[in-house]
Amino acid sequence: MNLRLAAACLFVGVLTPAFASANPEPTAYDTRSISMGLTGTTYMERASALVLNPANMEGIEKLGFTLNFTALFTRQIAPIQGPNTDGRSSLGFGPIPSGFIAGRIAPRVVFGAGLVIETGYGSSFDNVICLDGDPVGGPPDYTPTTDPAQCTNPDPQDLNVTFFVGEASIGTSYKIHEKFWLGVALRLPFSKQVADLWQNVGAALDTVQYGQVKNDLSGVGFPSPRIGFQIKPHRKVGIGIMYRMWSRIKLTGETETSILPPNPDGSTRILNSTADWNIPHALQFGVAYKANARLLLAWELRLQFHGAKNQGNLNQTVTANDPGSALQIETVVGFGWKTVWSAKFGVEYRFRKLDLMSFRGGLNVAEAAATEPWAQYFTPPPGVSVTGMFGFGFYWNDRNDPTIKDKYLLDIGTLISYSGTKIGDDHIGTELAVPGGTDSEILCSDDQVVRTGCPGQIGVFTYWASVSFTLQY
Repeated sequence: MNLRLAAACLFVGVLTPAFASANPEPTAYDTRSISMGLTGTTYMERASALVLNPANMEGIEKLGFTLNFTALFTRQIAPIQGPNTDGRSSLGFGPIPSGFIAGRIAPRVVFGAGLVIETGYGSSFDNVICLDGDPVGGPPDYTPTTDPAQCTNPDPQDLNVTFFVGEASIGTSYKIHEKFWLGVALRLPFSKQVADLWQNVGAALDTVQYGQVKNDLSGVGFPSPRIGFQIKPHRKVGIGIMYRMWSRIKLTGETETSILPPNPDGSTRILNSTADWNIPHALQFGVAYKANARLLLAWELRLQFHGAKNQGNLNQTVTANDPGSALQIETVVGFGWKTVWSAKFGVEYRFRKLDLMSFRGGLNVAEAAATEPWAQYFTPPPGVSVTGMFGFGFYWNDRNDPTIKDKYLLDIGTLISYSGTKIGDDHIGTELAVPGGTDSEILCSDDQVVRTGCPGQIGVFTYWASVSFTLQY
């Protein structure tokens, strides 16, 4: 029984941080892009084009680099105490830095490199006394209640999840023709995920037993390409296309839990954890129109194939083992994510009288990857979000060389967003097959280690503050 319980705890330890992984990556690589609705595939001709559309690095004449920092703040709403309860997290913070450099190495060739955190996130539900109607920190023989107000608990706990996913890239652009540019980048993704949670570990053994679970996972994925095209059919029009191939990150780490007995020598029992996490195929297409020397408009569409059978996020393969025994269990964990889209619009206007300043604005309409039957406490909610952005750009010229215009650029931008939905009672007691697997689970029940599809309001408030500095000549 102890070995089976160890496997159950490991199952939870690997499962939990994966649920916290973001749905579509925010692509917060460059402040100018953020301010203009997360566009950039069509017009961004600076070093950060390496991750937006590597073909556009061709716009760099000699040398350029960009340093960017985005502060991501979130606050979540979820029925964490039980169905139809109102749970609110503390303010979560995620730093998302990035840096790029690119230079011309031949008349038609530019080479670039960059390091970016694609998604950074942290969230915490503080002083939780009740989870799913069961007292957090309470006695293991407590009978769960449908009324969280009846939970009596002298030892409330904080539930925390933090993680990031990033990539290191190198790439090149090649000017095939004045009106046709090609770019290719090789990307190496990596991730780290840490969680300290209270979970119904006993569900893996067809019983109810809540306990604390801590885990720390990290890993590196296999290299995969990003390919970009830039077509300029007219001096005022640019057409950008970017394709990113999928990659799988192998996560490994350790898990410990309070409900496991210690090792024979009295030390804490540490379990080994392994899992896979997929970064799916992505495709982005857009058109930019430079109406005149001061006004730029951009329209773009992005698809991320989370619903792909083998390369998406329908599920996650989890391997559990106890180093003190020969026990090893492989489990398929359901996510139920789907292929998603986002439509983007951006505008930039450079003031005539204040030639050193521009205003930027954007609109982003995006569908979340999560679905109601498999929605979790720490994930962005299902549904469609509409987000507005704005920002400013500032330009300085080189006094020693007046022929170089806009050598120094400072960008600032921000957005405030809320997305959420009300999950009804329809999913309670419904038995569904685990997406991509052969097992089934009864939704929002003791049958699940982490309950999914529980009724109540689920949502997230998001605020971004972003700044970047670019030198280019």
